[in-house]
Amino acid sequence: MYIEQAKPPHWITLNQVIFLLLSFTLWIDALTGMVQLYGISNIKLSLLYKLPLVLCMLYVVGEHNHKLMLAIMLAMFLLLLGPSSYFLTSPKISFYVKDFGNVVKILTPFIVFCYCKTLAEVAPNLLGKYGLRALWINFGAIVFNLIIGVMGFGYPSYASGGVDDEGIGINGFYTAGNEFGGCFILLFGFVLHYFWNKNKLHFFFMAIATFISGALIATKSAMIASLLLIFAIPLFNERKNIFRFTKLKLKLFVPISVLSLLLVVFIIEFLEAVGLYDKMHFILNERGILHLILSGRVEFSEAILSAFMSVASGFEYLFGIGAVGISDFFATKYSAEVDPVDLFAYYGLIGLTASYAFIIIMTVTALSVLKTDKYLPPIIILVNLILILLSILSGHIMMSGMLGLIWGLLNGLIFIKKVNKPIGL
Repeated sequence: MYIEQAKPPHWITLNQVIFLLLSFTLWIDALTGMVQLYGISNIKLSLLYKLPLVLCMLYVVGEHNHKLMLAIMLAMFLLLLGPSSYFLTSPKISFYVKDFGNVVKILTPFIVFCYCKTLAEVAPNLLGKYGLRALWINFGAIVFNLIIGVMGFGYPSYASGGVDDEGIGINGFYTAGNEFGGCFILLFGFVLHYFWNKNKLHFFFMAIATFISGALIATKSAMIASLLLIFAIPLFNERKNIFRFTKLKLKLFVPISVLSLLLVVFIIEFLEAVGLYDKMHFILNERGILHLILSGRVEFSEAILSAFMSVASGFEYLFGIGAVGISDFFATKYSAEVDPVDLFAYYGLIGLTASYAFIIIMTVTALSVLKTDKYLPPIIILVNLILILLSILSGHIMMSGMLGLIWGLLNGLIFIKKVNKPIGL
C-alpha cells in the first residue's frame, strides 16, 4: 500500500504537471489548427505536446503497477504485429509511422484510465483535486472555439479548410470535424450532468445551449448526440430505476413528443437554416437512407474491405496489414471513416476486439458502481455508449488524437473515492 504523504516532492510535482498538461490539451489542438490555418507553421504542436504527456503517464503506471504496464505493452505489440509484418515486404516508413501513431491513439484512453487507477491507489488526493478541473478547463476550449466559429473564424465543418472558404457548420480552430464532435459530446455531456445534479433550472438553459451548439457544428452526429444527451442524462441519473417506469419518464414524454412534432413540421426549414437541406436531399434521392446516415462511408468501407481481402490470409485476418498495406491500393484515401472497418483492415480481428475491449472494460467499471452514490458513473456510461455508436456511424473516434486523452480521463475519474456530488471548476 502506497501512502501519498510518503511520496517525494518531485513525484508529486510530476503528477501535478501531468494534470496541468491534461487541462490544456484541447487548447493546444486549437492553437495547432490556428497556426496551420493561417500558414504560420506546419509543426504538429499537439503531437509535441501530447507524446511526452502519454510517456509520463506510462512512467507512473510502470513504476507502480507492473501488471497494467505489461498489459499495455502486450496490446501495443499485438496491434503492431500485422503492420510490422507487412512493412518488411513493403517498407513505407511514413505509413508505418502512421500505424504506430494510430496504435498510440487507440491505447491512449486506456493508458489515461490506467494512470488514474494507479494514481487513485498511490495518491488519491491528487486525482480528486485536479481531475475534474482538467475537464472543466478543456470544456472552456470547446466553448471558446464555438464562439470563434460564430464570429467567422476558423474551419467550417464541411469544407477544405482554407481561410477564404465558405462552408457549412463551425469547428473553430479544430481541423478534425468528427473528432471535435466527439469532444463536444463528452464535455457538454459532462457539464449537462453537472447541472442536472446541481440545479435543474441551470440544466434547462445548458440544454438549450447544447442543442444550439450541436446545430452550429451542423454535423449529423453532433446534432443527434446533443438531443440524446439532453434527454438521456436525466434517465441515466435514475440509476437503479433506469429500466423502470417512473414519474420522470412520464414528465420527459411530453417534451420529447412536442420536440418530435416540431422536428417533423419544421425539419425542412431547420436544415435550410443550417445549410444542410440541399446536400441531404440529394443524397436521399440518389442513394437512399443508408447513404444519408453514413454519407460516402459505404463505398469507402467496401473498397477498403475488398482491398484487404484480396491479400489477406489467416495471419492478416488476425493481425491486419496496417495503413502501410492499405496504401498499396489507394492513391490518396486510406480510411473508410468507419472505425470497425478501419480497425479490422489495419489491425485484424485481434486489434478490432482489443480496441473495443478497452472501452468495454472502462464502461463495465462504471456500471459496477452505478447504483452507489458516486457522482460520475451515469455520464461515463452514457458518453461511452454514444461514442461507440458514433465510431460506427461517423468514425474518427477510436483513433482520435483529440478525444483520447479526455475520454480516458473522464473514465479514470471513476476511481475518485470521495466525489459523490457535483463539483465545479
